[in-house]
Amino acid sequence: MLIDRFGGGVSQVIGTGGRDLSEAVGGITMLDGIAALERHEGTKVIVLISKPPAEAVAAVILERVKELTKPVVICFVGGDAAQVEQAGAFFGPTLEETARIAVALSKGEEVSPSCNDERLAELAASKAGKMAQSQCFVRGLFCGGTLCDEAMHIVKAYGLKTCSNVAKTHEDRLQDPHHSQENTFIDLGDDIFTAGKPHPMIEPSLRLTRLLKEAQDPQTAVIVLDFVLGYGSHIDPVGVTLPAILEAKRTAQLDGRHLEIIGYVCGTEQDVQGRVKQEQKLAAAGVTLAPSNAQAARLAGMIARQREDKK
Repeated sequence: MLIDRFGGGVSQVIGTGGRDLSEAVGGITMLDGIAALERHEGTKVIVLISKPPAEAVAAVILERVKELTKPVVICFVGGDAAQVEQAGAFFGPTLEETARIAVALSKGEEVSPSCNDERLAELAASKAGKMAQSQCFVRGLFCGGTLCDEAMHIVKAYGLKTCSNVAKTHEDRLQDPHHSQENTFIDLGDDIFTAGKPHPMIEPSLRLTRLLKEAQDPQTAVIVLDFVLGYGSHIDPVGVTLPAILEAKRTAQLDGRHLEIIGYVCGTEQDVQGRVKQEQKLAAAGVTLAPSNAQAARLAGMIARQREDKK
């Protein structure tokens, strides 16, 4: 979606699955994919994206990258820029920056930093000022696991305590995935939620229930939602979520609170759902739209940081 927005295209997409870069699996699929893309004439730039990989596996991947002749952009969420650059690759700190760098390389353009948070900081201040004294935490309810990981790492960078059902470290691990604590980021596609059930991209009822629960918590300041488009998703992911969004906002309003809901639509206008229609529905419901998951997380983190500082 971001590559499309930056005016680029994709020759091949190989989904490895989140477990591929675990120590038990060893990155078998990613290594095979790298080899195939290096041989593929239609591929100009190779992009590697993963949730935080096992250190030993990341080392093997980076050693393989050193041998490649094509430019490589790597976004290992929470990864080390120095290690990536030592392998001769470009480091993507976020999915958004990864896409921007990859498109620039494919067009032979210069790669330069583009992050500017001034506008987001102003928006965060205006949102935070509307909130009740009790409101201070972010609650991220994600269908996409990598999006969840990215958002958690971005918010944590603001000096905030974060918890998740898919956190790699014990200190960040959510004690009970069915109950949020502090700034919580839930990957609703995790096995604990999907055993014997459809993935939330297809059947979102689990997220709708959790959305209403988070709205009832007087400590909730921001709820972040991703909406993933494509053939493997609900035919109208925003439409099926709107009643819960409106009810959540009403619940908070009746309690004298301003509940900020930030939405990110991951998809293109060519997807069957149509990105523009999905975004228009969210905007009409009072949801703050973010052009990327990273910007959604940064806005949420800024709001939570300001709320925390006022406690």
